[in-house]
Amino acid sequence: MPALSGEQDPGPASGEPGPDALAILRGVGGRENVTRLTHCFVRLRFRLSDPDATDLDALRAHPLVAFAVWQADELHIAPRRDLFRLFAELREALGAAGTP
Repeated sequence: MPALSGEQDPGPASGEPGPDALAILRGVGGRENVTRLTHCFVRLRFRLSDPDATDLDALRAHPLVAFAVWQADELHIAPRRDLFRLFAELREALGAAGTP
């Protein structure tokens, strides 16, 4: 059943990240490039082993991404919606690699 306005889509039931989370993972250089993933109320915050492996143009072009910017040594991605769903899918995909 589709999410109602204001509700977050629970994402895929298989435990695999959905297409938006996969696109974000590709944009940040893949699972192996993420050393830490956290979030605030608005942004996903990534620490990456190789910042040059990111594809900011692809991230910024994704319809779900409002903006993607570097802040100090973190890549901040602000999704237009579903922050907590994306965070959960990304954390599951990253396993221990994304744990602070």
